[in-house]
Amino acid sequence: VAKMKRAKELMVDESNPLRKHFALMVEQFEAEYGEDWDGTKIEYGNGFVDIPMYIGQALNHGYIHYVLQWLNKGNIKGRVNAKAEIYANQSLLFVAAKVYQYDLMKYLLLKGADVNSFN
Repeated sequence: VAKMKRAKELMVDESNPLRKHFALMVEQFEAEYGEDWDGTKIEYGNGFVDIPMYIGQALNHGYIHYVLQWLNKGNIKGRVNAKAEIYANQSLLFVAAKVYQYDLMKYLLLKGADVNSFN
């Protein structure tokens, strides 16, 4: 599973010459184990969902379609308030604001993101 998580992170970078290879690996793994295998439903003791590293990287690089896919894979109410443990528990809404993704911010707010949840 750790190997697939790393492959999923690496396939986000479109400049990576092995991107297609990693995407194929992940696709085959998901066909066998299901799309929600990557632990994205792990919750903190305070009830927050953890933002996977590949989603944080996709957001930072402007690949919003990956973020939207992740949001709509599971419990969207929990995921719109997800926090990134590796980024000092910043919320998805806060990170979207930080990287000027205004359309994503609107989407998160429409889906119920907590405006007071920044860290």
